[in-house]
Amino acid sequence: SRVRRIMLEKHNGFPSLNVTARLFHLTPRTLHRRLLEEGTSFKEILEQVRHTLAVEYLKAGHLSIEEIAYTLGYTDMANFRRAFKRWEAMPPSRYRAAQDAV
Repeated sequence: SRVRRIMLEKHNGFPSLNVTARLFHLTPRTLHRRLLEEGTSFKEILEQVRHTLAVEYLKAGHLSIEEIAYTLGYTDMANFRRAFKRWEAMPPSRYRAAQDAV
């Protein structure tokens, strides 16, 4: 939960594994090992945070889908769309339309 909190607090992109480890005064390998002991990984936490933020941003409706993708660290819209479809089983545009209809 501490790694997740750090990711959510950073407003200028997500910190890397190396940066996050430094914030905890650990080596990247030690942080990786401790996350594995808790049944997760840095990549899984990053995916969860991106998913949570993507849903929040789409519901809020203040940012375009392109802006959301960029904000979440995706350099290519197709990668964001693919990830979102994996998370929610629909593209972000349809998700936003469904939210607007509610």
